[in-house]
Formats: sequence, structure tokens, C-alpha cells
Amino acid sequence: MEETQLDTDISLVDVNLPINEETGRQGSVFFTVQDGDGAIRYTRNGSFTLDGQGYLTTPSGHYVLNESNEKIQLDSDRFTVAENGVILEGNVQTARLGIRYSDDPSLQLMKDGEGLYKAVNDGDLPSAYAAADVGFSTKQGFLEGSNVDQSRTMTEMMSAYRSFEASQKVLQAYDKSLDKAVNEVGRL
Repeated sequence: MEETQLDTDISLVDVNLPINEETGRQGSVFFTVQDGDGAIRYTRNGSFTLDGQGYLTTPSGHYVLNESNEKIQLDSDRFTVAENGVILEGNVQTARLGIRYSDDPSLQLMKDGEGLYKAVNDGDLPSAYAAADVGFSTKQGFLEGSNVDQSRTMTEMMSAYRSFEASQKVLQAYDKSLDKAVNEVGRL
């Protein structure tokens, strides 16, 4: 988790996500958003903002939805998000973030660009609040960081590239020796 201190940044914290018995993969929770065409999409990116009408949106302008798949509209940028996903303005509950659960994201979701996913069967994922044995929380003022170590990945990529170059030179030397053998044998 990376602290941003922005009220509109919300991260999902995985507490207890069951492992799918059939595939052996762990499930995941997602924010529910609505794209420009009105279709439901899912994302782990909680970098949100408020638009001119007070709707909670992604940086791309997709509306963040509540648990009833309705757009979340706030009166001001002074709100708090409880660990259970409830959005409070003052002491009044305004909405509850629409958080969905997939027991196997690799089978149930497909990438749709801009950090968004769509359901493979064009259906709706079940609510994470009602899913059995699913434990998660939300954390305001934080964003989920990348799970990729850039320096390690770059080092591994350079190592693979050097191995490729060495293999390529071996093949070129072998090709030259075969070419020489064929051309010189043909002269005799």
C-alpha cells in the first residue's frame, strides 16, 4: 500500500480470499465502475476523483458504482470511507462502494483496457459483502502498489536478451560452417 493522503484514493485490502478448489487459484475483490457505454466493468485501481457534478469517477471518467450498481454522487470532497466500504459525509451514510468478488478472475474476467475488466459471460459478479468466507477492507488515502519489482524485471530481461544474443551467434557460426562445408564439398 502506498499512502497518498488523498480522500478520493481508496485501496482494497485482501484479508481472507478463499482459494478456488477446482483451479487452485485465489479469488479477488474489485471496485464496480460503469464505462461510457453504460456497461459494468471492474477494477482494482482505486485512484478516484470527483467530477463537476460530484460523481465519484475514475481518472478516465468512468463512474464508480455503489452496491446497487448506481452512480455515487457526493455533496463535497469532504467524505470518509469506512473499512466496510461505507461512504460517510459527516455522520450520514451516503453510499456503500460496489465491491464484487470473483473466485477465479483468470476464468471469469477478461481485460478491457485502462485497468478495467469485464465479465466473460457479460454477467455481473456477486457482491463481495455477501460472499461466504470473503474478507476484505477498504482503506482511504492509500493506493495499491504494483506487485512488480521493476529493477529485478529489467535485470531478468537484460539477462534473457544476452542469452538470446549468445545463442544467435552460435547459430550464425554453425550456419557459416555448414555453408562452407556445402560450398567446398561442391567444388571437389
